[in-house]
Amino acid sequence: MKQQAITLAVFALISSLSDDLKAQSPAQPQTSIGTQAVKSENLERVLNTKLIEQFSPGLSVAVVADGKVVLSKGFGKTQIGGSVAITPDTPFYIASSTKSFTAHIASDVAKTKPMLMTTPVQKLMPTLRFHPSVKADEVTLERLLNHTHGISGDGPVTYRTAFTGEFQSTQELLSFLPHHPASVAGNSFEYSNLGPVLAGYILEHLTGKPWQNLVDEEIFKPLNMRNSANRLSQLTQGEIAQGHEFFGDAFSLSPAKKIDKNMHAAGGTYSSANDLAAWLGVHLQQGSWQGKTIFPPELIADAWKQTASQNRMVAGMKRVGWSLGWDIAEYKGQKIYLRPGGFTGYSAHMSMMPERGLGVVVLSNGGTLSGMMNQHIVDVIYANLLNEPDHDARRIDAENKLQANYAKMLQAQLAEKQKRAARQQPLPLPMTTYAGSFVNELGTLQCQIKDNQLVLKMGIAEAVTEVFKADEHAFRTELLGRGQILTYVMKDGQVTGVNLGEKFFPKKN
Repeated sequence: MKQQAITLAVFALISSLSDDLKAQSPAQPQTSIGTQAVKSENLERVLNTKLIEQFSPGLSVAVVADGKVVLSKGFGKTQIGGSVAITPDTPFYIASSTKSFTAHIASDVAKTKPMLMTTPVQKLMPTLRFHPSVKADEVTLERLLNHTHGISGDGPVTYRTAFTGEFQSTQELLSFLPHHPASVAGNSFEYSNLGPVLAGYILEHLTGKPWQNLVDEEIFKPLNMRNSANRLSQLTQGEIAQGHEFFGDAFSLSPAKKIDKNMHAAGGTYSSANDLAAWLGVHLQQGSWQGKTIFPPELIADAWKQTASQNRMVAGMKRVGWSLGWDIAEYKGQKIYLRPGGFTGYSAHMSMMPERGLGVVVLSNGGTLSGMMNQHIVDVIYANLLNEPDHDARRIDAENKLQANYAKMLQAQLAEKQKRAARQQPLPLPMTTYAGSFVNELGTLQCQIKDNQLVLKMGIAEAVTEVFKADEHAFRTELLGRGQILTYVMKDGQVTGVNLGEKFFPKKN
């Protein structure tokens, strides 16, 4: 499959990490590299323009060192075949990087509300109701933010906020929360969108302001992040980097849609490389940026304090902990704080090394493929900043490996494309048989026939299907951000429902 091929290619580029670091909150920066050592031309030299444009329609990068933006640059276009150039101020969708903003707002609100983080959330918002299997008295704001709340993220609140936007009010959305049972992981760390999404609505309840307004007023405006927004309607559509995916031999625009309604507290932000450089910079400068005090130092300390443990190796970084909105990881012999984001059509990376005063932002609009390039750029920039031995030679070797993995991925995707084409066999029943509406707690799945193709819709999400197994009435779709199989359930020659992945939708009409 496309995802598996690209994932293997990413891991083929990863070097081994140090095992000697401990995940504790960093002290004040002690080992500065010195601005004298950071030259923008040296950093630009490690950015291979031709390679970047091969892996992504557009890409933007920014680097912070010793309290300054030492590099900010854009590559490519906002859209394949378009004329609008990417700049460091171009807004990209940054998905889960949003979690760092939501955590900051929660810490800020908690400064005036003692015990807010550790109070059961049902006491903070009495209208909340949970599945009977959930230990409601253990669900706190801190646990929602650090992914130890013990609630499964696989359910209607997650799908409706991230993909479909299928709800009319906060009250309606939260009425689906009882459909999320207890997580099999218990109160161990289990990453999902659900916790920060709920935290956003709780903060709204406590302050009387939507989380979008809180982020705008408390973060974007003080830092002059003029190209950042938590509502798509606040941005000029023609200036936004449009999401793309690569399959077979070319990029195409992603069909995934974002509107204000499905911009949520776990992944609902558009931002630019320059704006996120300011966000990293204010952390690295203990709450100050460009000579102004923006936040009290204790808010930055909250961002760096580990509140949960994890053990994941992702993109060459050994993630060992979580604060409230940042992964804490071991990388290149250093402690690094990162909060990447990914969504159909986009890949975002932002990270910082507080003890070295360094931060890196890479944003791209080539989906999973561009994620490979993001990590390559992160690797070579940090290698340069840390003055690793033979980093230039290693960069060239990494570029060669990246090209080799690209060729393997291209071959695998073309083979997959041919395999999928061979599945397009005649269906045993007329196409009209498969039309109808199917409903469960996730929402209303509308199956429509357009130009003799089966098209699926849930809220704002829409996707064309292709035949998977004709004799089993099965179709392949990417309606909800990943490949899934839609299988019709038949009884006496009549459709009674569909299975989308592991979820059953009874037929409504």
